[in-house]
Amino acid sequence: MFAFGRSNVGVMSDTILPSSVQWGYRSPSVSPSELITALVQATQEALRTYAALPDGPEPSHSAPGYSRASVEIPLSPTLADQLMNGSTGYRAHFAASVTLGEAFNLALVQAVAPLVIAAEALYASRFTRGFCSRSLLGRFSKFWYPRELTDPSAQAQLLNYKPAIRHTRWVRYWQTLPQPHKGLLAPVSSRASVLLNGTFVSEDGTDFEQKPDRSRQLLESGWT
Repeated sequence: MFAFGRSNVGVMSDTILPSSVQWGYRSPSVSPSELITALVQATQEALRTYAALPDGPEPSHSAPGYSRASVEIPLSPTLADQLMNGSTGYRAHFAASVTLGEAFNLALVQAVAPLVIAAEALYASRFTRGFCSRSLLGRFSKFWYPRELTDPSAQAQLLNYKPAIRHTRWVRYWQTLPQPHKGLLAPVSSRASVLLNGTFVSEDGTDFEQKPDRSRQLLESGWT
């Protein structure tokens, strides 16, 4: 699984991601493959030290009977910035194309989710390994910013960030909208981390896509 992320995504991404000049926001340079490696190492350490505790089951508000697992993984501020805000990171892949963004997301999920699933002692009192696996490795599992930056209550906090990313499509999208221009920001939470939200699944094995327009939103605006 991990080899997919290192080879296919790394080689393909390097040729079509925005240049650092086009992106506008500069974070320490790192390749997509190196980002995956660093996230795997951070996840292993967080699981070993009980700093990443899988959460759930979280019920879906849109689809009764469906629920998901999730896990917030602490990162260094530098890695959190590179992963989510950098010109070779998560949002930059979606800026290039939906196909590339989804491929990079899948590579991250396939590299990290098995590590969390294997740490059964951290979640056995809350849900089964089978549920954890179905959810975290599901078709619609996604990485994103932690809830500290995405909850409605974070709106005021995001106003403290100045637009930093200059990707042309996103600048055009936000230019007539009120602040905060979320897709142009480069936020890092006070406790730097990244959130893996699993797929909503039911007991009969079916799944539910909560945000079918998510990839298109990221392509067009840099935020979801």
